[in-house]
Amino acid sequence: MANNFVADDDVREIAEAYALDAVDDALRNMNVKLDWSEASIARVELILDELHRSARVQKPPPKGVETVAKVFGSYIGEVFIQHHGGSWGLISLGGQPLPGIRAAKHGHRFWPWVRTLKRLSDGPEENVLHYYLHLTGRLQSTKKSGSIP
Repeated sequence: MANNFVADDDVREIAEAYALDAVDDALRNMNVKLDWSEASIARVELILDELHRSARVQKPPPKGVETVAKVFGSYIGEVFIQHHGGSWGLISLGGQPLPGIRAAKHGHRFWPWVRTLKRLSDGPEENVLHYYLHLTGRLQSTKKSGSIP
């Protein structure tokens, strides 16, 4: 079945650790405080914008970009879970199981690591603040299950 969700404690533990790394890295490298509030997602967007712009010049290795996406995607996911409920696990996206979240309310599934990687690679059109607001607004206004990459 497409978009199956399987809760996974290993994914949860990894995401929790990465989210803590995001808090530390943001403060240490950019002097930005991430405080687990929903408002802090706007600060994550600013960080990702800066990283996207600098990557266009510095050309970091793909593995490094993927790690940064996991770190800040995990933070976004953890903020969502803390404020709206949900759980980390594996969800099929295009036939491949990827770490993602199933929201507690309505069971929506989404992939913050994937979206954050798109933000770093593609730029402002993949704005993570807009993504987060869409996720929270959609979860409050619909009763259908769905998936949001």
